[in-house]
Amino acid sequence: MQRPYPKNRKLDRSEYMHIETPGDYHQATLLLNSLLDKVRDDKNHPLYSLVSVVGDLIEAYECDIDPFQ
Repeated sequence: MQRPYPKNRKLDRSEYMHIETPGDYHQATLLLNSLLDKVRDDKNHPLYSLVSVVGDLIEAYECDIDPFQ
């Protein structure tokens, strides 16, 4: 599994708080796919809520670029 960021690198809070460009969108989808591979449907997994947050950010970006989707 390829990581969207190095294992020992701390994420900067601002890195995934906004998706404003296609590049940001690409990075967010990589992150979401990586999280989904790890978390699956385990609602007790410590990263489960992050899946929801990243998914919401992606959905908001998609609505912004194509509101009639």
